[in-house]
Amino acid sequence: MAHAFRRRPDGSLACRLDGEEKAIISQVAQETADLIRADLGIDGDKDVLRRAAQSEDPLRRLEAEFAGRDARAPSDSAVKRLFPAASEDPELAAEYRRLGQQDLADGKLADLRRVMRTLDGTGEGHSEVVLDEDGALAMLRALNDVRIVLADRLGLQRDGDFDTVRMLQQIGEQVEDAEPSPDAEHVGSDIVIAVYELLSWLQESLLRALD
Repeated sequence: MAHAFRRRPDGSLACRLDGEEKAIISQVAQETADLIRADLGIDGDKDVLRRAAQSEDPLRRLEAEFAGRDARAPSDSAVKRLFPAASEDPELAAEYRRLGQQDLADGKLADLRRVMRTLDGTGEGHSEVVLDEDGALAMLRALNDVRIVLADRLGLQRDGDFDTVRMLQQIGEQVEDAEPSPDAEHVGSDIVIAVYELLSWLQESLLRALD
C-alpha cells in the first residue's frame, strides 16, 4: 500500500510504494510516452537528424534543417490536450509548433523516462522512492501528463467531473442488470479509474511535501 511523500531531513522527498503500484505507474508512463511519439511522429530518426545537423557536410546540415521544419499537429484527443494549439490562427499555430513543439515533447518524454528509471531503480517489491528537488518536479510534470491522458480516456473535462464518474461507477456496481447508461462510455474501466485515483493522490501528496 502506498505511503504519502514526506520531506526528509536531508531535503529529499520520499514515499513508499508496493511493487504493483510501481509497475502500474511505470506502465502508464511508458504508454503515455509511446502515445506522444506515435501521434507526433517522433521516432529514432531524430537522433540521426541531430547528428546530421552537427555534420561538417553542409548538404547534410541543410537536409537536417529541412527535415526538422515540419511539426505534426496532434490527432489523438489526449495528445491535443498535452500540446494545445498556441493560436486560433492556423498559420500561427503551425509556426509555433514548428518552433517549439519538439522541445516541449522532448521535455515531456524526458520526465516520463526519468520517472520510469527512478521506479525501476527501486526494485520489484515494496520499497521507498526517494527524489531530489529536480526529480520531484519531473515526477509532478510526468504525473500531470499521464493524468491528462487518463482524464481524456475517461471523458473528463475538469477535475470535478471525476466525482461524477466515480458516483456513476458506484451506482452501476450496486444495480444488477442495469440498463446501459448514456454516460457509460465516459465511466471507463475500473482499472483506469483506480489508476487515475492513485496518480491524483500521489501528485497531491508530492505537492504537499514540496510545500
